[in-house]
Amino acid sequence: MSGEYEFLGRRDLDAASRPLRLYADKRERGTALIVGGSSRFHGAPVLASLAALRTGAGYVKTFVPGAVVDPVRRLSPNIIVAALGTRQIRFNREIKKEIARSNAIAVGMGIGIGSSALACSRRIIDSSIGNKKTVVVDADALKALGDIRFSARNGSIIATPHDGEFRMITGARPSTDFSARIKDAASLAAKKGIIVVLKGHKTIVTDGERTRVCRPSSAALATMGSGDVLSGIICGYAAQGATAFQAACAGVYLHAAIGDRLAKKMGMHVIATDLVDAIPLAIKEFDKSY
Repeated sequence: MSGEYEFLGRRDLDAASRPLRLYADKRERGTALIVGGSSRFHGAPVLASLAALRTGAGYVKTFVPGAVVDPVRRLSPNIIVAALGTRQIRFNREIKKEIARSNAIAVGMGIGIGSSALACSRRIIDSSIGNKKTVVVDADALKALGDIRFSARNGSIIATPHDGEFRMITGARPSTDFSARIKDAASLAAKKGIIVVLKGHKTIVTDGERTRVCRPSSAALATMGSGDVLSGIICGYAAQGATAFQAACAGVYLHAAIGDRLAKKMGMHVIATDLVDAIPLAIKEFDKSY
């Protein structure tokens, strides 16, 4: 396993973009399922959901604990919100059905690390694997990866840890030396049979064999909610038909490119909703129809 890599670029946006029929309906554009949120972080799944929609998914359903359904609904009229459990998030028959009919799933944004949330995250990942769906595992849900039985079929799992979350999965923080850091990420990806998006100033995307690196020119993305937007973008690309690796590469590059673009206008004063709003102008040239 070498430390060789390629840089991400605009070609990754083109590779992940799928043509759309002139007479397509919203379901044909792709269905994304977002699961997360808690009383403390009820905005996180909203950011992910809006990012998935802006990236091009035609239908997004958002599951949050019942206690925060109303606050989440008030944040945006653009998403469909459903309760999963009451005060704590719980797996149920409805979410199982939604996983089966969705094209891609993202879980973990703001979900918390309580036993109920962890059990729910684990079952969502298991169900997504069983239904052969791409699933983006972010934030607190990453803790559930340690309990999942991994195999080569799990290449549809995209894990998006920062350094602390990487330690939560592996027991050790990734190296600060960049060449060694790439090997750490690739080793985790190969061992678990997943795609790893190791976040940092130079974010690494690897499946254990192929490795891509993003090189942004600013620190504008170092802001709360930025990671939720990234997960939503990746899920949005996967929902439209991009492979898991294509979706991860395109999502990471687009996220960074938007951050750099906004930094030129706004300096270090970018917030997560700015990222969501900037998605269309960054990718509309890659729209394809027939």
